[in-house]
Amino acid sequence: MVLTRSSPAASKAADIAVPSSSIRMKSHPSPGAPAPSASRIQTRSSLNIAAAGPSHKMPISMKMNDGSVVDKVLEFEEEEHYHKIWFYGKPALISGGLVAINLVKKFLTPTQKSKFRSTSFGHFLDFEPLVFNGQLVHCMVLKEVFHLNPNEMMFKVHETLLKFSISDFALITGLNCAEYPSFCNEDGIPKQLPFGSSWLCRKYFPGKSSIYRGDLYDFLDQNQVKDDTDSIKLVLIFIVDYIFLSKKDNKLVDKYLWHMVDSLDMFGSFPWGRKSFFLTLEYLKKALKGKQTDSQQDVIHYELFGFPTAFQIWIYECFISLPKTVISYNGPKIPRICSWSKAFKSKFFSLNEKFFDYEEVC
Repeated sequence: MVLTRSSPAASKAADIAVPSSSIRMKSHPSPGAPAPSASRIQTRSSLNIAAAGPSHKMPISMKMNDGSVVDKVLEFEEEEHYHKIWFYGKPALISGGLVAINLVKKFLTPTQKSKFRSTSFGHFLDFEPLVFNGQLVHCMVLKEVFHLNPNEMMFKVHETLLKFSISDFALITGLNCAEYPSFCNEDGIPKQLPFGSSWLCRKYFPGKSSIYRGDLYDFLDQNQVKDDTDSIKLVLIFIVDYIFLSKKDNKLVDKYLWHMVDSLDMFGSFPWGRKSFFLTLEYLKKALKGKQTDSQQDVIHYELFGFPTAFQIWIYECFISLPKTVISYNGPKIPRICSWSKAFKSKFFSLNEKFFDYEEVC
């Protein structure tokens, strides 16, 4: 079966709320489609979007029902959906995620937890682990529209435009998203690093010149460190590399992290939120680019790195009427990720029917 976008019916109009500066209502709804009621839209601030610019071309390889592959070049205007046909997808959250916070709580002693709370990541101890809702994320990614700003993503749900930006990411995570300091390059990596491995690495991983992410995970899972400062430094590296900058377990922990953590002040004031946001955005943007199918059997698999849990929370904040079978809202808190708990997985068609307003076409 193939899913195509339908005109929003009044009976299915989604209750949409937007975290921070993420919304703009279109002034000209689709012909025959009722404009969303202003009372059902909660706008916290407005967004000025540039006028539609030149068209954008994107090559795709589309797998057909007969198994053949057709190469096409699609052309988009500003605010136009990338994906004209809906299809199944299974995004995978590669390690990371807030579930890893449980390991941090296990590794730190009560005294160390108290000291860790004074760091820039201390509020993460208050988060409840959230199940990654891959179908919710997939549904929203399918609603992406072409947008001129490469540092944001724009989505259109019904006739409402939703913008995911670094300011939203900062409000949700509570992370520092400021500009990189002068000692870093444009990718947020120090321009100069000491030679060799750091003393922290030599002390707890003797004989190893490089540490894999899985090695660090296993160390925290199987050990406790009596030195409070060392424990906090190991946890800071783990949170940055395993949660905010998540990638596959067989990847090495970036060496610059081991050297930067020597100075807790420098490590704590670094804009890790900026690095995390742009890594998250990069993989959200290319998750489905060049991928499309009209086969009923095919499922598009893709991986998400960075901190896509923050994107999932942003989706929760866009809908004011999510049932408790999807997520539990605990009231307004700062940062906003603390407002949500007990997330559950959802089914593709159920989400479409209730929130994204797509109809099934046989």
